[in-house]
Amino acid sequence: MIALHLGPHASSLWLTWSLDPTVWIGIPLAWALYRRGLRTRGPEPGYHGRWRPRAFYAGLGVMFVALVSPLDALSDELFFAHMAQHLLLMLVGAPLILLGAPMIPLMRGVPRRLRRATLIPIARSKAVRIPLHLLTRPLVSWLIFIGMLFVWHLPEVFEAGLGNEALHLLEHASFAGAAYLLWWNVIDPYPLKANLSYLARVPYVFITMIPNFVLAAFLTFAQSAWYPTYAERAVRYGFTALEDQQLGGVIMWIPGSFIFGAALILCLFAAARAEQAAQLALEAERG
Repeated sequence: MIALHLGPHASSLWLTWSLDPTVWIGIPLAWALYRRGLRTRGPEPGYHGRWRPRAFYAGLGVMFVALVSPLDALSDELFFAHMAQHLLLMLVGAPLILLGAPMIPLMRGVPRRLRRATLIPIARSKAVRIPLHLLTRPLVSWLIFIGMLFVWHLPEVFEAGLGNEALHLLEHASFAGAAYLLWWNVIDPYPLKANLSYLARVPYVFITMIPNFVLAAFLTFAQSAWYPTYAERAVRYGFTALEDQQLGGVIMWIPGSFIFGAALILCLFAAARAEQAAQLALEAERG
């Protein structure tokens, strides 16, 4: 049975905030640019009221909590906290930000001269468009996401990230980037479109859920702990290394499966609505 109690070291960790400048500067800057962009021209047609900006701000908040709150410090001490951090980055923050349709507001939030002289030419260049087109192809983005998920959880790679701050930052960046690519094909990145029809997104989400489920099951039902660093640290908080790993697997398994399941249901709903709209349009033409 997993002992859900923490030792005396936890009290100081709850007051520990990361001072990572990329997060403390980047997230407030994204918030400011997005807000300024909305005020510059107002919501675009298809923006669907106020819920998109709220989703974007919520996504930024989730990323902030995951990367600089005491959860980040706790993730260095306990495996299950590390899994909670990854879940927030990949399955909560990334889709919320994409639901906020940030492309147009962020671009408009940049001063006009800089936008016209630099950002627009860069965005239209082949050096950006061709790699983006390749990376967002459904099979490519799926392979990147699943590859990042499994490679970074290999014991040797995971341990290397724990012992090297630069590698740890690369781990978080690759998780976030892979998540954006994956969700790009589930959530229309307005004003662009996803590369899959609404109906095709249903199996796409399903085949993504399965590897997450498999990895979580291996972590949960493993007979021994995979990560020696946590074996040394978990005991300070009242956990055995195996209990810590099992709890991490459960976090990946149950909340992760719930999020993918919710996405699956929403994709089914969107596909049904699209089919109904197409049928009504066909009937209107015939009538």
